[in-house]
Amino acid sequence: MNRAFRNILYSAAFLAPLLAGAPALAGPVSTTLPDTEAGRIGAAVIAQINAGRPEQTEAWAPTILSPAFDPAAKEAILTQLAVAARESGGVDFVDARTQGPPGMLVVTIKARRTGQLAALVLLPDLEQPGKLVMADLVPVDPPELYADWPKAGASPDEIARLAKAALDRLAYTADFSGCLTISDGAATIFDQCRGLADRSFGTMSDAETKFRIGSMNKMFTAVGIGQLVEAGKLRWDTSLSEVMPEYPDQAAAAKMTVWQLLHHTAGLGDFFVPEFFQNRETFVDPADYLDLISRQPTLFEPGADWSYSNAGYVLLGRVIEKVSGESYFDYIQRHIFAPAKMVASGYDTQEDVTPKLATGYFREGAFATTWKANWLTLPFKGSPAGGGYSTNADLLRFSGALRSGELVGAETLAAMFVDSVPVGPGAYAAGFGERLSNNRHIRGHAGGAPGMSANLAIVWETGATVAITSNQGDTPTAMLLSERLADLLAGQEAAP
Repeated sequence: MNRAFRNILYSAAFLAPLLAGAPALAGPVSTTLPDTEAGRIGAAVIAQINAGRPEQTEAWAPTILSPAFDPAAKEAILTQLAVAARESGGVDFVDARTQGPPGMLVVTIKARRTGQLAALVLLPDLEQPGKLVMADLVPVDPPELYADWPKAGASPDEIARLAKAALDRLAYTADFSGCLTISDGAATIFDQCRGLADRSFGTMSDAETKFRIGSMNKMFTAVGIGQLVEAGKLRWDTSLSEVMPEYPDQAAAAKMTVWQLLHHTAGLGDFFVPEFFQNRETFVDPADYLDLISRQPTLFEPGADWSYSNAGYVLLGRVIEKVSGESYFDYIQRHIFAPAKMVASGYDTQEDVTPKLATGYFREGAFATTWKANWLTLPFKGSPAGGGYSTNADLLRFSGALRSGELVGAETLAAMFVDSVPVGPGAYAAGFGERLSNNRHIRGHAGGAPGMSANLAIVWETGATVAITSNQGDTPTAMLLSERLADLLAGQEAAP
């Protein structure tokens, strides 16, 4: 199984349109489980959930996982299936579709206790009969949420009406909390919030609420690198060893370039390993991560493949420090947030008191009903790979400053989108995802982790922008809603 596709399947950017049955990805829908390897495994999974014995399900599930199954994802799917057995009240099969790589099956199931829909994503190992090389269980929004949405563009008033109706429904059916802001490129046409910023104190979310934005911070890191390239202090093909002699593995550093780190093609994996979580308070600045990152196994030779890498972006943050002479956090504040007039964005530690910062919440599984605070899942401090906070207003300011040339010049900005790496339904550029919709480019980045779900989607040709921030997740709901709205904006007629 190609490693790049495994990464795509685990990313919200791929799963959201997949689970929504986007026309470009949708496969034939079946009202029965097919007599295929994935169909037979799916039937066994459903039977285990319906037995209602979570300990038995958790013990059984490893028997259907291939040795090639991603170790980082193994614990998650075991927990998901155990929670489903404990809290769903049993599930009913709804439909199945074959889409994605050969053999993959997406099975929609429905909890009898709550009516919640979920997609059971199954990818068999072609070399290990009866085993899965990838599996996930993802909550799915009710299909009627978008049933009356137009297929092409819509007027600003219609987009605002659809956005309000969707938020209202999600708040009622999914207890959604967060904020959604839409600009049509000329003016803000929608700006509303729903739900609670803090469930313990009953504090409502509003336009001033700050939300953690996960991996969206990678955009800021990438623009910082672009600024240093533009200033002649760095090249896109600068090797890591040229600017970071303290990196413990200099042989590997000599092979990795800034361009590859930006595009997730340097062969690095992740730093979210047990050692990190056991000592999270020791990881504050980018330099604190170097030893940990250097000891993680590389996934492939630089430039040979694609694998989403938080570790690579932490190294880029250290590159910014080495080249600029400033700390990463000071650099982003002075050269990104200040010129873009982003007055409510930053990075905090778990010891800081940050006014108006929402508390993050998550549910343990697709069919779980209890909210949990995400304190124990958070790094001690955000990093160049993600974990900062912002508001929708600031994210729209960032979009405007980026497109207008206030952060980097037009030539540098254009270079950041040259030779994007194909990923899922679109591509990954230098710190930004992009895809085509109605012959226009939608560019931005999503961020998701337990207790946070956010997305910035910019219709590049018009400047129309959607920002969504939420203190619940990680589910595709917020990202999918913002991308659907971006599609409508991209379908609008060009101004005469």
